[in-house]
Amino acid sequence: MSIRAGRYNTKLHKYEDVLLPDECRTYEDDMEKMVPCAQCGRIFRFGEMYTSREVHTAYGFGYAVCAECYDGETDRFLAEHPPFKEE
Repeated sequence: MSIRAGRYNTKLHKYEDVLLPDECRTYEDDMEKMVPCAQCGRIFRFGEMYTSREVHTAYGFGYAVCAECYDGETDRFLAEHPPFKEE
């Protein structure tokens, strides 16, 4: 069985349906539990992961992603929304 989720496409500005492994999490009591990254699928300790900017539940909660995938999500976000620069 798989989890149905939405992945936000930063170029099209809309969600696309994706299937995630059952073990993907938005929340976990045990920070030592090994869970897959919602972006790349590699296994990491939940306590070392970040909340995704792109992969969400139907209610908008972000799934756990690894640091490398989170950095990629942040880069895509900043490419679309450059930070304000004071002069």
